[in-house]
Amino acid sequence: MVFAEIPYKARIELKDKQVTVRGSKLLLDKVAALKAQYGNDPHKWPQQRVGSGEDILINEFIMKANFEFKFCYNHEELCHCRNVPTEKVFTSIKNECFKVEDVSRTTLAGTGCGSCKKDITDLIEQFKKS
Repeated sequence: MVFAEIPYKARIELKDKQVTVRGSKLLLDKVAALKAQYGNDPHKWPQQRVGSGEDILINEFIMKANFEFKFCYNHEELCHCRNVPTEKVFTSIKNECFKVEDVSRTTLAGTGCGSCKKDITDLIEQFKKS
């Protein structure tokens, strides 16, 4: 099983060669369009140009299906001062926090010594480009 999710908000899952989607109408429409154009196999779907959190979620799903997904930051905890996990920062990016200040406001990452702000910026840029 392969999945990508924004906890309590959206999830795309591949199980037994079936793709299921839960989330916003925008997400449902985007996945339906990919299925209509490229088929039910996410290995054949192209990555999306990022304009929303849904696009980041779809790209995460496609990369995971192709075993290409990885963070540019390789530690479980991104902000050591505030004990903020990397996954929590990534979730905030999928929730459309596309600036360091927005990530800091929603996760507290980067509000201690500030040394992790570059890592936050790198994650934002990695997934906005994907």
